[in-house]
Order: sequence, then C-alpha cells, then structure tokens
Amino acid sequence: MNTPAMVSPFVGSALQAERPPEQEAGPTLPGLLSPFSASRLEAGGDDGELFEDLLAELEDESFDEAVEALVDEAAAMHLTAPWDGEVDGRDAQLEAWSARLLDEARRVLDHLEETFAGRTPESVAEDEIELAAAQSRTDTMSPAAEQFLGGLVSKVKSGFAKVKSAAAAVARTGLGVLGSITGLGQLTGILKKLVEPLVKRVLNAARNRLPASLQGPATALAAKLGIRVPETGREVAEDFDRQYAQALTVTDEAAAEELLAAADDAGRAAGEDPVAGLDAARARLAAELAEATPGEAPVAPVEQFVPAVTAAMPLVRTAVRLIGRDRVKRLLAAPLAAFIAPFVGHQAARSLAPPIADTGMKLLRLEHEEAAVLGAEALVSTLEETVRQVLSLPAESLADDVRVAAEVQEAFAEAAARYLPPRVLRADLGEDEAEPEAGGWIMMPRGPRPRYRYRAYTHPYRVLLSRPTARAIVVSGEETLEERLLDDGVAAWPAEVEVQLFEAMTGTRRGHLATADEEDGTLSPDEFGELTPQVAGALLQRPALGAHGSRAAGARAGVVAAPGQRLFRVVVPGRPGHARRVRRLAVRVDLSGPAPRLRVHLRIGERMAHSLAAQLDRRAHTQVVAAVRRLLGPPVRDWLARRLGRSRALNAPRPMPPERRRALAEALAEGMITALAKELPAAGPTLAGAAQDPAAGLTLTFTFPFASRDALAAGTPGTPVLAIRPGLRHG
Repeated sequence: MNTPAMVSPFVGSALQAERPPEQEAGPTLPGLLSPFSASRLEAGGDDGELFEDLLAELEDESFDEAVEALVDEAAAMHLTAPWDGEVDGRDAQLEAWSARLLDEARRVLDHLEETFAGRTPESVAEDEIELAAAQSRTDTMSPAAEQFLGGLVSKVKSGFAKVKSAAAAVARTGLGVLGSITGLGQLTGILKKLVEPLVKRVLNAARNRLPASLQGPATALAAKLGIRVPETGREVAEDFDRQYAQALTVTDEAAAEELLAAADDAGRAAGEDPVAGLDAARARLAAELAEATPGEAPVAPVEQFVPAVTAAMPLVRTAVRLIGRDRVKRLLAAPLAAFIAPFVGHQAARSLAPPIADTGMKLLRLEHEEAAVLGAEALVSTLEETVRQVLSLPAESLADDVRVAAEVQEAFAEAAARYLPPRVLRADLGEDEAEPEAGGWIMMPRGPRPRYRYRAYTHPYRVLLSRPTARAIVVSGEETLEERLLDDGVAAWPAEVEVQLFEAMTGTRRGHLATADEEDGTLSPDEFGELTPQVAGALLQRPALGAHGSRAAGARAGVVAAPGQRLFRVVVPGRPGHARRVRRLAVRVDLSGPAPRLRVHLRIGERMAHSLAAQLDRRAHTQVVAAVRRLLGPPVRDWLARRLGRSRALNAPRPMPPERRRALAEALAEGMITALAKELPAAGPTLAGAAQDPAAGLTLTFTFPFASRDALAAGTPGTPVLAIRPGLRHG
C-alpha cells in the first residue's frame, strides 16, 4: 500500500508515514439539556409576545459594551497581577475586584429599593430612579464599572416601564409574575439574584474557564449544531437580559425561582484553565527542543504537546478522537518531529531566533532573553499553528491519510513562513516579504512563569503617515485612523507615528492586548486594529506582514481576534495611550411608546467639539455639516448595518434581510446629515454651549419615528428630531 509523502519546507526530502489500521468510531456525544423547565419557561401566544417585547426593550448597547469591558479589565488584571508562585494569588486579586463590584451594585439596588418602598409603579418617574441611583454612589470605580452600574439602573427603569405598559396584557393572559409586581423592590430583588452569577461569568471568561454545562463533549456538539458557546462579554450580557425577561414573564413565582437558581449554577466554573495548561506545555516543549540531541527527531515531546493544544481549543477536541492516538503520532507528531530535527539542540535553535531592533528590545523587555530560548519558542509556535490548522479541518477531511498528510505538509510550511527566519526556508517561501529580516514574532508577555496571551513583532516601524492613508484605514468598528489621530491631537500631516504589531494566540482576549504597554498602563482594547494584508500594505508597504481575514473566520463579537489574526497599534510619539475609548455611535430601539422610535447617538470628542464651536462662532455652518458628514462616511454606515443586524427589535421574529439593513443604515446616515443641516442655524448656540461645557465632548442624538412596527420591520423611518447634549452620553 502506498504511503503518503510529505515535503519539508527546509529540505527537499520526503517523509514516509505508514497508513495505520482504521480506528473505531468514538462514542456518541450526549445531547444538550436545558436547565430550565420547558413546561414553565416556554412562552407562547401573547405571553411569548410580551417576553419578546420586554427582551427588545432591555437591549442596551452600552450595557453590553460595559460587560465586555469588565471582561477585558478582569483579563488584564489576571495577566498582569504579580505571581508569587501560587495561582491563588492572582485569583484572590480578581475575587477582591469582583467583590467590590458586587458590593457597589447591591448598594445601588438596595438604595433604590429603600427609596421607593411603598410607592406604586405608576407614581415613580424614570428621572426619580436616575437621581436616587446617583445619590447612592459613595465610591468611584473604573469607567467600565461605572457604565455597568448605570446599565443596571436602566434595567430597573425598563422593567418598571414594562410593568406599567403591560397591565392590560397581564389582565388578559393571567401572566403571574409581571402582574404581581407592586413595587420597585421586586425588580431589584430579581436583579440582585442575577448580578452575582453575571460577575462570576465575567471572571470565568477572563480566566478562560467555562461552566460545567459548556465543557467537554457538549461544547463540541454545540459547535457541530452551530450553537455558540457563551464565553464573550456581549453574550454574557445578552444572557442576563434573557434571564431577567424570563423571570418577569414566566407563569408563576416558583418558575421564576427555578430560573434564578439555574442562572446561579451557570456562573460556576468547572475545571482548570486549559490555556494555562498550554502555557506550561509550550515552555516544556521549548526547553526539550533546546536541549534535544541535534539531528534527532523529538517525536515523544511533540506527541505530548498535541493534546495540550487541543485541550485549549474545545471546539476541535473531537478531531483527536476521530484521528485516534496512533494516527496522531504517525500523521502529526512523527512528520513534524522529522521536519524540525535539523534545528533542535542549543546551537541550532539559536539560528532560529528572530532579529530584534533596539526599539523592540526596549519595548518588549527582551534584554535578558537567550537566543536559543527564542529560537526554540519559534519552533513551538510553528508546531502549535500547524496542529491548530490541521485539527480544525472538518471530520470528513481527517478520515483520509493522504489528505491529512497533505494538510500537515502545507500547514507546517505556512506556519514556518510566519514564525521562522526566511534564511532557513526554501526559496519559494516568504518571498513576498519586502524586509524579511526586520523582525520576528515573540510570545508575550515575558515573565518568570509563562503566561503567553499574544505575540508581538520585534520591530516597531516609524512611519510618515499621510492623511488620505489614515482616512482609508478603519481601526475599530466605525472609526478611521484619521479620526483617531485627530482626537489624539495630530495637527500636521504627514504625521510621524510608530506602528506596533501583534498577533493573537489561543485564548487571546481584548484585555490581554491592552496590557502591551507598561508605560501607558492598561490601554483601551480599541487601540488595536486588524492588520490585514491591505492595511499592512497601506500602512507599512509590507502586505506580507498582514494576515488574511479568513484566519479570523471563527472570531465572534466581543472577542478581539482568533488565533493567527494580526493587529496593529499606532502610537503618536510623546502622547499617552487612552485608558478607554467611547464608541463613536450607539443605537437604541424604543418600543415602549405607541409607535416605535430608533435613536442614534453620535458622540463627538473634545477636540472636534471645540473645532465645531470655533466654526459656529464664524457662522461657518457649511463646514460644520461637512465635518459631521465625514464622520458618517462609509465605515460608519458599514458599522450601522452590522449593528442593525444585532438588534433584537429589528430581527424578531424574523431577521431583517441584509439589503434592507444596508438601506436603513444609509437612510439613517443621510437623515442625520439632513436634520443637522436643517436645524443648525437655530441649534448653533446649543451646540456651541455643549462644546464649551466642562463635560468632555458632546453627543448629537437623532430620534427617528416609525409609523408602526411594520414600518420598523420595513426599515422606513420618518424625519428625525435632533437633541444636543454635553458629554459623551450612553443613552
């Protein structure tokens, strides 16, 4: 029987691997069991409609972003906390952080309960709730925590509004819990029971730990069925809304208690952090490769490394069972070990160490790193990327030995071109790199105990950046690099900037990248943009430094990158990074009134606000409208279309078609520009006053009316009403 042959990226020899006997099929995966009682929690008819309405009204982009930011904050704290030899030390710091957040949340909710005790829902105005919540605050917390606490208050107001508006529906359907609410304390009681598991899940996400119900075979089956594992901050926030809406619309209080108990169970983590296990395996393999006998294939160490990679990637664990242990050894470990055999051992590993510029040496703190260690780690990165790519293939592709052998060969060649110096590769690999020896990728951050969460390029680039180029590059969501640099105070073009490059690994979260610059402290995760080949070509004239978007196909909302995705950060010399940025736009659909309304909040930074005020002083209304029109350019419209696709109100019970979302996004942007142009002469003093207010920046809120829910579903808004307020408002 012919055996599959593989070609090394280093030499022209072929590797032979015998075809092993067929493996028995693995056991059938168990089904996913909901923790909720179907008889009590399933809603239908009017009850289900009430639940969907409440869920849509609870949608709060600011709250979702706040929970995402809390995950980032916790992940950064977990990564940068001093390590004294005990993992519990880092966990203790996180637990103290979460306890403070919980205490403050409970204090706010308790104060609302006490303030409005004995008051009927009809007698309490939303402004009163807002004022009472502000009076309860005794301690200032991080911006993310402040935004989160404000979101909790909004949940109270939304729940109370639904209690008032649903009275007729309750009487008609006999829906128990919502109809039994006679005071605000019942709402805060539900929220207090839900907020603790939410904070626990934030910690679990930051530590890469999943609840027991989401681990093991159930996770793999969920992926096969297209079910997303709720491990991002946005998904945790959406689950919180769903649990809150269910608790208010289930049939009786017993069902509500059952649901709240299930929510508490969902906050409990199970097992160790698999990414921490992968960290240890990386360090162990690097040491073994550096000390291995030169020229001898390290089959056993590579074979032991493969399970550590797959353990940190729960959605591909079934691939190992499909291949079988013997086939893993024959088709993965043995050929990969043979590929790297010429480069094991201390001296050979030194030749693989990447070049490090002086600026990179200082930035990454690599002064005391040994070349042999960095070279061995480059081999480890190459092996890890190969294993990840091969075992991410569909099950049917892994069933054939020749197909697997071909995938191993190609994946290893691609990974070698990414992480190893071009001088050791075949001539046909890495030939597109304009400056092949400029730098290389190092696992970060460095420390006495490996906790690798991203890779950094060892050569920061100094670039003279033109304004048209900056305008063409989208950094984060709807914001261009030009807007970012203008907010940072750049006044002359071309601007001299430093470009730092990063690459995501298994387990990378937004908060991990935010720890990249110790001098600036914890950065905003929005400082980092995706480095595609197109961006790398425009920014650095080196498209090969970018990574194609297909590598990040598995990335979800709320996760900054998938393994292998590359990112960049642009730094203006002499200017600090931002602790946290506020998104340019926010969208909110309001279903509480007789007709739907859609609000778009356009947030304008402090520098641009003062620029607009100066133009208004000169009565240069045309320039003001033109400046806002530039803010609402193609990147913003693209972001708006994507955001509309996430809106619960617009996509239930049927998703809004993509072409309709795009048309609605265009209509909203054009309506905003037209409304500003029409109202600016009269609204000029208000805008100028908001710009001069002590609060940073200003917010333009455009409220679009819709004649009916059918008009909302059709995407046909009416003429918007403009409101101008000082500060960067979240709602």
